[in-house]
Amino acid sequence: MADAMTKLTRDRFIPFLNAGTEAQPAWKRVDYSTIFSLDPKPQTRELDYICFENTVTEVSGYRPELAQEIALYEGNPLYDFLFELFFRLPVGSDAQRPALICFGGSGRRCWYCPACTVTLGELDTVEGRIRFTMSLGGDIVRGTYAIVDGAPVFTPEAP
Repeated sequence: MADAMTKLTRDRFIPFLNAGTEAQPAWKRVDYSTIFSLDPKPQTRELDYICFENTVTEVSGYRPELAQEIALYEGNPLYDFLFELFFRLPVGSDAQRPALICFGGSGRRCWYCPACTVTLGELDTVEGRIRFTMSLGGDIVRGTYAIVDGAPVFTPEAP
């Protein structure tokens, strides 16, 4: 008999942005979105070793990105936060926010990204959404999460 499998649904993969500070985080869940497509964006280089007839591709790193959107519901904490960013048009480090990417599954595994750049996209009033990209730069800290009183609590992996 095969081991039981669990179907992981879209509501089990949860991205959060910190609208507060490192000392006093205010985690806002990306909720009213119809997309979740996390691209690891592997960075590669081509190596032409003389011992091989063909070029070898080597993965040298990753630059994960999560293209996202949020529906235009004033009063939704994430929409209100993103609209303020959109209105202010931050640049440089002002466009960076800590982020958590909480993965579905029994392990409750998570990435903490202290330097997530929020790149604003279109404010589309016909479609009713603001598009944005979460570029998960810097050093990603791996760990686990729990949801306590509606907010994520991150625990880093032991070194």
